[in-house]
Amino acid sequence: MSATAASGPARITPGELLERLARVELPTLGHFLEEGFVDPSVRRLGRAVRMAGTAATLALDAPDATAVNRALVALRPGEVLVVDMRGDHRHAPIGAVTAAAARARGAAGILVDGVVTDAEALADPAFGLPVHARGTNCLTTKRLDGRGGRHQVPVDIGGVRVAPGDIVLGDADGVLALSAPMLAAVLPEAEASDAAEPDLLRRIRAGEDLRTLLHLG
Repeated sequence: MSATAASGPARITPGELLERLARVELPTLGHFLEEGFVDPSVRRLGRAVRMAGTAATLALDAPDATAVNRALVALRPGEVLVVDMRGDHRHAPIGAVTAAAARARGAAGILVDGVVTDAEALADPAFGLPVHARGTNCLTTKRLDGRGGRHQVPVDIGGVRVAPGDIVLGDADGVLALSAPMLAAVLPEAEASDAAEPDLLRRIRAGEDLRTLLHLG
């Protein structure tokens, strides 16, 4: 992801954009965006911490664990491994060992349009990391010839097209994957909304007129 690609109205650097987005509530971004929201059946199953990073994609055309391992070794710090299972929601490509490997590579998380395994290990604060998937299963991928996957290609995750380098955000409410320019364009409004929310909640609890507070006239 280049600095030019991530530049918004204030010419935000890629690192600054990601850092600021990691502090914005995902539902707040939902006030200003319509695209990029992954199907809600994809939910957080790993560590209960925020996921924020750039996409390193893998289209897995066969249940090929070797292809997954190659993608893991290629991960760079701050990336989210995004795995498109190509409709296979039975074989789990990620478990305790693969999640540990991703963490060792400095990954920011893992996003799978499919299932994962070893749920307790994925959620372990000592060894796991943020993982979002459709569910869990005991059936796993196998050590094949490594030709069952395509690395760093556009993938489809829960109805969202994700390109390598896109920004991937995830929390308990869901997952958002979108290009840096689109997120940069709404970032100032989202930050302002988050900053205003504590006072709004205080005023609601204090009993102020809801018609005024909720902009009903």
